Amino acid sequence: MFRGILSKILGLLVMFNLALWAFVIATEDAALVEIRSKKDRLFERSNFYMKLLQPIFQQDGLSEFDRRLAIEAVLLDSALAGTDRLKLSSLLADTQLTYFDGANPRISAPIEVRPLPDAPEPDFTPQAHGFDPFEQLFVLYKNLFDLQIVTEPYKPKRARFTRQFQLLNPLSDLYELSYLVPIPVDGHPRAVLELSDSYYLREAYFGKNKSRLMVLTGLSGITIVFGALLAISIAMPIRRLSRRLNRRLKAETLVEQLEGFEIEAFETRRDEVGRLYRNLNRLHQQIITLFHDKERFAADVSHELKNPIASIIANTQNAMAEANTAEREKFAAIQNQAVRMNKLISEISEAAIVDHDLVAAKRERFNFSETIGDLIGFFEPAAKEAQMRLTFDIQSHVHFTGLPDRLARVVINLVENAFSCAGPQGQVHVTLSKTWRQGIVLTVADTGPGVPMADRSKIFERFYSAREGQDAREGNSGLGLYICQQIIEAHGGLLTVTQCPQLGGALFEITLS
Repeated sequence: MFRGILSKILGLLVMFNLALWAFVIATEDAALVEIRSKKDRLFERSNFYMKLLQPIFQQDGLSEFDRRLAIEAVLLDSALAGTDRLKLSSLLADTQLTYFDGANPRISAPIEVRPLPDAPEPDFTPQAHGFDPFEQLFVLYKNLFDLQIVTEPYKPKRARFTRQFQLLNPLSDLYELSYLVPIPVDGHPRAVLELSDSYYLREAYFGKNKSRLMVLTGLSGITIVFGALLAISIAMPIRRLSRRLNRRLKAETLVEQLEGFEIEAFETRRDEVGRLYRNLNRLHQQIITLFHDKERFAADVSHELKNPIASIIANTQNAMAEANTAEREKFAAIQNQAVRMNKLISEISEAAIVDHDLVAAKRERFNFSETIGDLIGFFEPAAKEAQMRLTFDIQSHVHFTGLPDRLARVVINLVENAFSCAGPQGQVHVTLSKTWRQGIVLTVADTGPGVPMADRSKIFERFYSAREGQDAREGNSGLGLYICQQIIEAHGGLLTVTQCPQLGGALFEITLS
């Protein structure tokens, strides 16, 4: 998902801000402190009222009515706090008497008569609220808050024996705290005191946190903006540099494209991107130099070395015509080594040209089956002349995108090697097939001695030959299979050698995907 530098930096910024907001929300404990403080004060108040009212219940001579009047006289004192949320009920089995209810006090109020307005009041039209991010944060915070603070409802019957507490959330942001406290007389509960309080979470949350959340929102926005600018200043130049490095080189203008690597905007940069560009540019110039040196080397080898070798071959040929038998054999040995050296130089020059083509030549889609068929037709006369059998099994309409001339050179090299190994009366078998699982598979097998197991990992190395005796000295430079492997690997394929179970000789297999 996050493959580019820009997306990684932006992703880290977003995750950092999410973690920051989650930390702020999760560690916000002001509301928890306040509501626990309310609970403690409510507990102390319940103890106070229990001690205040207990003597009234200890007076046996009072009737229930007189006791009620005495309780009201005590609790209606304006100096007492929280009596409006206090309720005192009897626990006697034969009565359901409420001694005091602060929410519904028995106070006589004067009657006030107001005339109805002549004109009806305008209808109330509710206003739709837009999206409020602080409201969404409040909903998230409230869910976390409820998990920590809300309790199960208490059981009123248990209040006969022990104090009960509950904290409920009857409305969206209203929390009700209440205690049920028994008032015992001589070890038996006579009444139960219910004392409650309320807490508005929304009011407390926004009153304390809205300014802080606005500052946090601003800081988050600033970090994202500046982080994005920083990421763009780093990622975009690197992306531009990467596009320049990844462009497809064309064979006809290869040197011009290599030399046109400079990006003017990067020359004056003094940061890490500028240093990276200058280091890559120096490396690029070294590659250009090596590329030119290799091209000049291939041309110089052909020009400077082949002419003297050609003179040696011609002079030994003339000397052999005038020499005696013993000298003629010596001149023949010199001539054979000169011919071998001439072929070795040709293959070294070809290896350099192959490297150039693999980098610069334009690849095309061609019919591989027709190419192999043409090569088989080219080798058939030579096979008949050498009294050898050349068999083949070519699947038709096998197409591939690559360099047809270079792939044809690989097939020619493998078939020529098979002819030389199979010898007279031998057989060479060529197959070409294509499947969805393996891709394109080309094999060349022969009836020769095969390749020893110890040499199979070495025959693709430069200047290595597994042949012995005269075959190793004549016409074998040790570069043919190395060049073949370079061509196949440049096409994304694989060249391997095994033992052919049918013919008994070597089996060279090319796999192209």
